[in-house]
Amino acid sequence: MMCQACGKHPAITHVKTITNGELAEFSICAECARRLGYGNLFAELGRGLGILGFQPESEERCRCGASWEDIVRSGRVGCPECYHTFYDRLVPVVQRIHGSAHHRGKTPGGNLPRAEEPAEKGLLLVKRRQLKEAIDAEKFEDAAVLRDEIRALEAGGHE
Repeated sequence: MMCQACGKHPAITHVKTITNGELAEFSICAECARRLGYGNLFAELGRGLGILGFQPESEERCRCGASWEDIVRSGRVGCPECYHTFYDRLVPVVQRIHGSAHHRGKTPGGNLPRAEEPAEKGLLLVKRRQLKEAIDAEKFEDAAVLRDEIRALEAGGHE
C-alpha cells in the first residue's frame, strides 16, 4: 500500500485519529509520519528515561546483539527475539503507550488466540467480543448468558 498522504512511498504506519468524535484512519510512509509529527513512541520514551537519569539494569543482550539501552536509545527492537529477551521491561512500556500489552490491530486472524496463549484466554476474548456484539444488537438475554460464561472462565472454570 502506498502512503495516503504523499502517494510516493510505501506506507509503513497505520494512524487512527479522532477529531470531533469522528474516526479517521490512514496509512503513511516514514517521511510523512515525521513531517506530520508522529514520532517514534519508544524513542520519545527513551529520551524521557535519559532525562530522568535512567541507567540500564544490566548489559544483557539479545542474540541479535541488541541491549536494553540500544532499544531505549533507538526506540526499536533489534529482532523478534528481543521481545522475549526484554519481555519484563517491554511489557510495561507497551502497556503505557497502547493501553494493552496485546496487539489488537489488523493482523491475519484478528484476535484469535496465538499458539502460546492458553485456550481459555482465547475463548475469553471470543466470549467478550460476542458479549459486546449481543449488547450492541440489544440481545440482552444472550448477553446475560455470555456474561455468566465469561465470569465462569475468569474464575477458572469451564462452561
